[in-house]
Amino acid sequence: MKFSQIKTFALAALGIKSLDATALTAEQKETLTGAYGEPFTTKFEAALSESDPETKSTELHAAMKAFFAPQAEQATADITAQLEALQAENTRLNAESATNRQTIATLLETPEDLPASEGTQEPGKPKGNKTFKIAANASHYVAALSLVGAATMQPAAGTTMDVSAVRQEFGTYLSSDGNNTEIIKQLFGGFTSAQYFKSVPAVTEYRAIQSQINSVVQQFTNKWTPKGQTKFTPLLIINRRHKINVPIVPSEVLDSYLFKLYEESLTPSQMPITKYIWEELIYPQILEDIEYRMIFKGKYVENLDPNQPTDPEESMDGLETILVEQKALGAAAKVNFTDLTINWNTADDAAVMAFFEGFVDKLKPLYKNKVMNLYCAPEILTKYERAYKKIWGTNSGQSGNFGTRKIDFSNVTVVALDGMTGSPIVFSTVDNNMVKLRHKNEAPNVINQVFEQPYEVQLIGEFWLAVGFRIAEAVFAYVPNGYDPQASLKPSNQFPDGTTPAVDAGSGSGAGGI
Repeated sequence: MKFSQIKTFALAALGIKSLDATALTAEQKETLTGAYGEPFTTKFEAALSESDPETKSTELHAAMKAFFAPQAEQATADITAQLEALQAENTRLNAESATNRQTIATLLETPEDLPASEGTQEPGKPKGNKTFKIAANASHYVAALSLVGAATMQPAAGTTMDVSAVRQEFGTYLSSDGNNTEIIKQLFGGFTSAQYFKSVPAVTEYRAIQSQINSVVQQFTNKWTPKGQTKFTPLLIINRRHKINVPIVPSEVLDSYLFKLYEESLTPSQMPITKYIWEELIYPQILEDIEYRMIFKGKYVENLDPNQPTDPEESMDGLETILVEQKALGAAAKVNFTDLTINWNTADDAAVMAFFEGFVDKLKPLYKNKVMNLYCAPEILTKYERAYKKIWGTNSGQSGNFGTRKIDFSNVTVVALDGMTGSPIVFSTVDNNMVKLRHKNEAPNVINQVFEQPYEVQLIGEFWLAVGFRIAEAVFAYVPNGYDPQASLKPSNQFPDGTTPAVDAGSGSGAGGI
């Protein structure tokens, strides 16, 4: 390689087009050393003072090759490792394909003992919206058809239900075209506060990288006077994996299932028992767990005993927990905490109004003109609305509802979140700063395994979900000292009527509220 070519590489690394001097500056030496190594830099500077620098081209070329040799070796090793990994994966896939072919051949030779459930596409409905035909010979559908046909509601207790038929129907229902995708859309968009979160894909964690910058405009001079500093706090949100382990004892479900058929005049082909179990029993409970126990009041606790069930709130950190933990950092906290105080149980109407007005007045100037929501518990919103009406509606001639939820002379609107019920926390942030994480971009199989056991069907499923804030500096909050988001939660194994099953499947304790 000629010296002129070597010099071209050196000038490109230095970011200049020509070099007339016979010596390099300290900064140029540092840059060139980083690009081609110290031996090359030393020899190159010496060649600059030579009357015939071409005599140095051979050793300069050797110095360049020596510098890049380890990188070339590492690249070769990486490529070799990748090829070996691909060959191993190809071997595994070939073996798996052979196993699958054998399994298919075995299944083709095995007769089915039960009539199969099948789905038919209804005219005029989107693909994946199916009416499920039932296995009419299955014992529980025989009972259902006889009861519905008789137009009388007879007790179903003691009616025998074929467990294997229910298991088979679950497989048909969950594998229908597009059905599982619809289920996951319902799951992530069905809890009542979902509309206020931006959905973000993440494999195991998400770290926001968004920045703020201070003033950049200045008076003109013909000198370089840099101005404007960026500030950002990337908040790490750990994505959490959750599971569903639900036993279904068909004989216990049959009564409520038949009542649904009779009450709504639906035929069994319109309401298969599996569809009923999912849409009327399991799915609503998942949404309640997410809204009321996980995304606001949750606090992640590592499960040290995999053989024991855990409470929903122990599977992830909720927004209230995040704010409480930020408040505990004191001066190191990145979230903006107001110095206002209030006791929601004893505050009169004037104190409630003063708190909300004071809260928006204390927003940083950068955010005062931004349209934001102020989030709180439903009962706190009620206090604000009643206080507003009593103070500004009295003797004004107004009747019925008075005023709006937008705080006067601000761009902030008060919004109640169901999952914050019982919480004294109030917080505000800009749109898209509250995020909920899902796993990658694909919809997971919420129920991905159905096992048959004596007298029951076991449903096994999983999904990923986590919540958090993107930018700490864009959150403004009131968090009273000593508040524990988990204290207000009832035991997770307690039924809605307050009773608890004889066998303890999990526990929670404490009392709290605003």
